Amino acid sequence: MNKKAEKLFNQGDKEAAIKLIVADLNQNAKQLPEILQLSTYLVQAGDLEQAEELLARSLEMFPNNQDLLYNLGNVYYLADEFDKAGSIFQKLVDKNYAFEAYFMMAKTLDQQGKKQLAIMYALTAVEKAPKDQQANELLADLLLANGNFNESLGFYQAANKIKPQAKYYFNMALCAMNLKLDYQEYLNQAKQIDEKYYLKNEKKLAELQEYLKQQGDNHGGE
Repeated sequence: MNKKAEKLFNQGDKEAAIKLIVADLNQNAKQLPEILQLSTYLVQAGDLEQAEELLARSLEMFPNNQDLLYNLGNVYYLADEFDKAGSIFQKLVDKNYAFEAYFMMAKTLDQQGKKQLAIMYALTAVEKAPKDQQANELLADLLLANGNFNESLGFYQAANKIKPQAKYYFNMALCAMNLKLDYQEYLNQAKQIDEKYYLKNEKKLAELQEYLKQQGDNHGGE
């Protein structure tokens, strides 16, 4: 890795960092750590086209490199080319690449509307990295969207233990409300951490409360 470029990038001078690595690679194109570094910087700078070109070219030099393949999968995911991304992540999953392949496979399947499969891959990602906050959050989000409130609540709690967030507390409240459990403390915590987030999502909460009340009234009248 080019340390000078890393320092420049971290200081916010993305263009200078990218130029520095490009100049270095022009001297010697076969520096794998710098290729990976440059692809990451290009993605973060929003230049997906250049990142895709770099990675595709580099895979010709290093055809079996799974890190290059993973970065290319991410580029396709960010470019909304989910079929291409899914095909790459599936290859990496088949080769038992790190948990990130399962995580990105779950995100890709979710974008393709394949919710049940997405849950399965997200669960594997959490099993492989139980202390990863994003993996727990993704699984909780997918389970919540699928109406699995009990399981979703547990994974939000796991993500929240790693780093508390208003979103987690708010969604724990949604889960608890659907499960007819006490949810007020979760809402208090969400509001305390990020009042803006809480107020922005308050309408969602009111709508759910009204819906649950109507369901209760309907069942009561039967």
